[in-house]
Amino acid sequence: MLGGPAQTATPPANAEREVSAPDKELAANFLKRIEDAKKRHEDQFKTFEVNRKLLRGIDAEGKRIPANLYFANLATMRPQVYAKDPEYAVQPNKGVAQAQLKITKQFGATAEAVLSKVLVKDAELKKRAKRLLTAAYVTSVGWWKCCWQEDKTADPLIENQIKDTQDNLKALETLRASISDPEVGRNEDLKIAQLQQMLAGLQTQAEVSVARGLTLDFVMSEDILILDPSVREFGDYLRASAIAHRVWFTREKYKATFGCEAKKAKSYTEKAGLISDGGVGDAKSDLLCVYEVWDQDSNRVFTVCEGEEGFCKEPFSPDWTGKRWYSFFGLAFNEIEGTFYPLSDIELTQPQVTEINQTARDFQQDRKDARPLNVVRKGGTLTDADVQKLRDRNGADIVVVEGVGGQPLSNDIFVGSLAQLKPEVYDTSQARSFMEQIVGGGDANRGSVLKAKTATEAEILNQGLRSRSGERQDAMEDLLTELGVYALQVLLRKLSPQEVKAIAGEDAVWPELTAEEVFEKVTLEVRGGSTGKPNELQEQDRWTKLMPVIEKTMEQVSKLREAGQEPLAQALIELARETLRRFDERIDIEEFLPPASAQGQPDPAKLAQENMMLKQQVQEMTGELQKAESEIEKAYISAATSIATSPNPILGAQAFGIVKHSIETGEPPEPGEPPQFPEPPEPSEEAGIRGESLEPPENNPMEGMPQGLPIPQAPQSAPQQPEIPE
Repeated sequence: MLGGPAQTATPPANAEREVSAPDKELAANFLKRIEDAKKRHEDQFKTFEVNRKLLRGIDAEGKRIPANLYFANLATMRPQVYAKDPEYAVQPNKGVAQAQLKITKQFGATAEAVLSKVLVKDAELKKRAKRLLTAAYVTSVGWWKCCWQEDKTADPLIENQIKDTQDNLKALETLRASISDPEVGRNEDLKIAQLQQMLAGLQTQAEVSVARGLTLDFVMSEDILILDPSVREFGDYLRASAIAHRVWFTREKYKATFGCEAKKAKSYTEKAGLISDGGVGDAKSDLLCVYEVWDQDSNRVFTVCEGEEGFCKEPFSPDWTGKRWYSFFGLAFNEIEGTFYPLSDIELTQPQVTEINQTARDFQQDRKDARPLNVVRKGGTLTDADVQKLRDRNGADIVVVEGVGGQPLSNDIFVGSLAQLKPEVYDTSQARSFMEQIVGGGDANRGSVLKAKTATEAEILNQGLRSRSGERQDAMEDLLTELGVYALQVLLRKLSPQEVKAIAGEDAVWPELTAEEVFEKVTLEVRGGSTGKPNELQEQDRWTKLMPVIEKTMEQVSKLREAGQEPLAQALIELARETLRRFDERIDIEEFLPPASAQGQPDPAKLAQENMMLKQQVQEMTGELQKAESEIEKAYISAATSIATSPNPILGAQAFGIVKHSIETGEPPEPGEPPQFPEPPEPSEEAGIRGESLEPPENNPMEGMPQGLPIPQAPQSAPQQPEIPE
């Protein structure tokens, strides 16, 4: 339930209605269509009342039936179909682009959390569902009405309204008007006291707030009327031109709701759960019949009252409806072609239940008739005092009689029975067998065993019950899916991102798109089997078989992803998913598998391939480096040999040093520039004594060097070994 400030005021309680001629004609037309619809289904509505009495254990004659098997069948069927709240799943469609897949999944998780809170918990879905199933069992159909509540002066008629201060303000205004009304002078002190208490209650609240949220009403089967005679079968109600919803009002509630008196309204009275016509203007009658008509042709909602002219309030168009305009949801199980209302389970089993109960009544009567009979001969040997002693005996009392000595008492007393009970006469196994075939299940499912069965026979009966309840569970899940889609469409229109974050957390994703655009990207459905009664033995057996499959899949997928075989890993995941589907399991296999490589992280397969390529490059570059070093070494040896055999070894060695320095530094001397040699050492006296020349040679220093000396060219930079990632 959500809250907000009050925005509307209650209409004046004593306002006089002014009805225009067009409104009178249109309202009269709707009332005529409503009467025609009631006449079309009048007999069926009478059957509804009879079936409700049978469910309470009262037959058509008003007598209590010995064994209420109608209720027993209902108690067996209902938990099989709906035992727990549904699990809604909002999944991306296959057409969603890869770039939008992550954000779409986040919205799906948010939508699931919002539906679980607003629809399942706040709207009390389980309570409404059990009443719906009971109605479908008894009357053959059940109805829900799902609406958005915000402004009670403009909302549709909602029976299970969310309580807020609007109710207090409306009651307060009504009390004020009744006190100031001179015609209502009685109980003035009582109303003043009530007014004071309401004021005190309102003063304790910090602010006047308006409850906002989804409401889910259960509607009685006869209170929904299809106003389109062309709709011949129940399953086609969505194409009807108009649907009317009947709501009963007291005169006081009518005045508080619509702000005016119902002076011409037709009155009804309720007695023992039945509503009967109380005539016009009958002050003792306190119920008024109001219809809310949803007209699909005009997309307008009209409110009319039997006997009144015009509309109870201004027609309006809800701004929160989903893709389907009607807010009504109908459930039926035993549909028959050619008739609007299906067969109810009570109608199907009535002959068998009647036979069983009649047999029980006959057995009770025959058992009374077969009681022991005592006859005493009148005028016999026993006196009246002896007979009285026999009548008054207790248990093992010893009764002393006078009588005539020597005569056996059997001459005066007869003890016997006029009837004999034969069990085969009261055998109801055939009727029970028929009933089990109709509704499914056996006596074990009803908490008793009338006839011993083998384990195989019991399992066959249980399978029959599960198959029949499975079909009904499927119909119920289809209805819940329709309700979930409708509710999500309404919530997309009415909830803000801030309200959604308050429900689903700060990470919630709520798109700024229309409901139609959102449902082009996602699909909403109820997870199959999530509402039925769990079969623990079957689930344990199924899990024992599936757990080894999941464990093996986890191991294989992990190894394949480590080896870089992601396509093969995905194929294995799809195979496991298909296996789970064959077992009718709702498990998502992705929850148990190691996650694939996230976006932006290195892929193990790609990384291994790059490592291999880098290793090959390193080996090739290392070979080239070794080859270049070998060539340089050979060039050094050749140059040294040439220098050693040259006419001027000293100058050749100097030239060789220059060339070697140029090779090592990678900076050869520029062409045409004479090489610079180091200055020769100062001549010493020792050199002159040896007779060596102290003057430098006048010829070219390079003269005498061997021509065509190969000068090896080293690479500009040695190859660097690339880094290999771990």
